[in-house]
Amino acid sequence: MKQPRTEDQENLAAYTWMLAQHRAALAQQLADVEDYVRQAVRVASQYGVKQTDLATLTGRSAGRISQIIAEAPPVPGDRLRETRERWCEALDAPGAHLERLSKRFSTPESSEMWKANYELVHGKGPDGI
Repeated sequence: MKQPRTEDQENLAAYTWMLAQHRAALAQQLADVEDYVRQAVRVASQYGVKQTDLATLTGRSAGRISQIIAEAPPVPGDRLRETRERWCEALDAPGAHLERLSKRFSTPESSEMWKANYELVHGKGPDGI
């Protein structure tokens, strides 16, 4: 029979779980911002900003800027406003962006995963103490 976890063990396990979820959300947020930078480079180039200036502004080489521009078609003018709104959210409200990306338990699979992790935190999982 497994011994129940101490309060400290439960707290430390819970922090481990929450920090891992936070790390995953931050990684996704960073990936989104990286995508926004690439979009901004393409749009700025499309509107006449020189590639050498974009390289300086982003800290990337001129060759990498050229690759980014060639990666995808230009953003249509009618989608520019929507695209800018996403950029503004990432810049002006990074907490809201992060919150939106945080794990949600809305699917049956994620609910089951949450329940399994909760039980593990409280020492009831398969490898609990």
